[in-house]
Amino acid sequence: MMDLCQRCLQCEENILSDIAHSRKRSLRDLLKEMQHQRNDLSDKTERQRQERLEENRREQAETEHKQKEYEEEMSYQVMEQVFRGEAADDIAEKMAKDEVRKQLEQKVRELKYQPEEMTDQDLEGSLKDYIQRGDLDIEKGEIKFTPKGARKLANQVLRRILEKLADRRMGHRVLEELGYGVERSPSSRKYEMGDEYDKIDIERTFLNALARHPGNGGISLDPEDFQVFEEIHQTRMVAGLIIDESGSMSGDKINAAIDSSLALSELIRREPKDLLKVYLFSELVREIPAYDILNVSFAGGTTDIRAAMRAFRNGVAGEKGDKQAYLITDTEPNTEDRRFIGFDEAAAGVVEEALRYRQAGITLNIVMLDQKPQLRELATVLARKNLGRVFVTSPLKLGELVIEDYLVTKKNSRSVSYVG
Repeated sequence: MMDLCQRCLQCEENILSDIAHSRKRSLRDLLKEMQHQRNDLSDKTERQRQERLEENRREQAETEHKQKEYEEEMSYQVMEQVFRGEAADDIAEKMAKDEVRKQLEQKVRELKYQPEEMTDQDLEGSLKDYIQRGDLDIEKGEIKFTPKGARKLANQVLRRILEKLADRRMGHRVLEELGYGVERSPSSRKYEMGDEYDKIDIERTFLNALARHPGNGGISLDPEDFQVFEEIHQTRMVAGLIIDESGSMSGDKINAAIDSSLALSELIRREPKDLLKVYLFSELVREIPAYDILNVSFAGGTTDIRAAMRAFRNGVAGEKGDKQAYLITDTEPNTEDRRFIGFDEAAAGVVEEALRYRQAGITLNIVMLDQKPQLRELATVLARKNLGRVFVTSPLKLGELVIEDYLVTKKNSRSVSYVG
């Protein structure tokens, strides 16, 4: 039974992921995709189709039976009218105007010609549970992730990444050990299994016990009395995901960037002081709320890396903290301020912006999803001048790389209190 529940849960998670990785979100476009690939969403929609056809056959049989009974009853009425001497034309006119008879005939025709293939209705039916739970919305045939659904998917992606990192011996308690600058908060909460005993709030714990035994002259402690101090992590991270959405970033690459954005968003959401800013760029740059990456259409086009870097630098100019920019791209720069200028001139602009990053105290992390010669050349220049770190990875490992680097950077940052 547990295995069955686990498979169902995995199927539910896979369906949200299947939708997130479909760049066209209309019901019609998803149905077209299902003709060429099979996944949990298509399997569920196929089951919905079969249920619809089975229900249709049952309803058709019932309606035809009602139609037959009604026509037999009409036949008896016609015979009675004939015996009473009513004119044949009048009888025929009454039959033609009979609304019940017309409705039954119409319903039989509709049921007889229901489509055999999967339909929008089948797909929408397969998503009914997600819509009722508030994970998805369907507006004018377009599927949208709600904030609740986006956070649910983000949590799933982050959990998978952390499990992989834990398998690589980063440690199972990595989330609980972020930063060295831990302070004890004046506020406390209920004790939970696994909390450290040295964090127990003795005063609140005894007050809870006294409240249960007022005036009895003795105190006995129950597990529900215990309170532990909250921890405050002083190290503040200001992270930026700068994601290439040019034409070459399609398929697995953009899907990996989506997952990385979701996972980092969910991780940073658990650290109230930290900040994440997400930018998409091609020849234009736009900042989006992190979870909205599930609902945007990707632009395509050429690549202006300098403008994207500049947007993040300007966006965090007034922020305090350890600033980390993760630039995710699979192609070399070739555009500047909406003008295609070629690699050499565009690369010089990127190097100049990288110098500004160093002056502003921003760590530049270039994550390469391809090893094109000119992109390697740019990475070599930046590394030689100590203007940034360069990672070469595959889409499959992108999320792990970004999350691991964020966690390691967070852990190794000096403990500093920031005001404002």
